[in-house]
Amino acid sequence: MGLQIVAWECGDDYAKLVQLATEYDPQPPFNCGSLLKAPSDIIEKTKLLFATSI
Repeated sequence: MGLQIVAWECGDDYAKLVQLATEYDPQPPFNCGSLLKAPSDIIEKTKLLFATSI
């Protein structure tokens, strides 16, 4: 439910980024919980987010 709220407030792409960053994969709402499933643009955005937050 939390990811759906993030999607409503920030958009689907941001919710997918959060799902990948937290590696949430059981019954995923966006099917982006692992590097094997996430679209390449979401993977790149997640990498960029973590690279700039350090």
